[in-house]
Amino acid sequence: MKRLQIASLVLAPALAASLLGMAGRPNASRVDVVAGRLNAPRVDVVPPAVTIAEGLAEDIQADLETRNWTMAQTRVAELQKNRLRLRVLLPAPTIAGYEVAFDSLTAQLKRQDRLASLQSANHMSREIVNIMGNYDLTVPIQVSYLDVAGRDAIYAAEGGRWQDASAAVTELRANYAIVQARVAGKDSTLDQHVRQQLNGLEVAVTAKSVTHARAIATALLENVDLIERVF
Repeated sequence: MKRLQIASLVLAPALAASLLGMAGRPNASRVDVVAGRLNAPRVDVVPPAVTIAEGLAEDIQADLETRNWTMAQTRVAELQKNRLRLRVLLPAPTIAGYEVAFDSLTAQLKRQDRLASLQSANHMSREIVNIMGNYDLTVPIQVSYLDVAGRDAIYAAEGGRWQDASAAVTELRANYAIVQARVAGKDSTLDQHVRQQLNGLEVAVTAKSVTHARAIATALLENVDLIERVF
């Protein structure tokens, strides 16, 4: 999903209230990544620190797409500050995967390994979405997983990891199946386009066509932004 440039937001008052009110609350014990379901009760709204992390992780991927290493490093510095807030807000087991992805991203950026950095940043996005699933959301969590899986498909294709790309397509289909009825009811044309893109992406991955897989997945991600507006 396309986000505002989160790094420039000033959310100290809301964040302080969030830290006081949310610390120690229950979190999901397991995430079903394929279907995007959580086996834990949801509580309240997503804290600002989590939203900031989500936006920065996506902004970094946009920076890396244009090889803007300087801006990516700047956003990582913002993530580091926000990381401390997350540690106060959430139990260590809940953010363990996020911590690993963050450390990986930092290491890959130092080496200026673009594809590995993109994969680590998207892994961060996935971990953030896992966390977000514990809270009340206006847009179903499956839509966020569509965004993450679409990027996974692109990065896996670019890296020649076709089995992973195929798994991403499977995840895309599973999550879209959960929200399809709502999308079709609100915008049948959008639903038709998404279904066509999912079919086309599967064909491109099966044919191991990097160019076609990237083009179709990119178009699909644009429609994921439109899906978000349906809810």
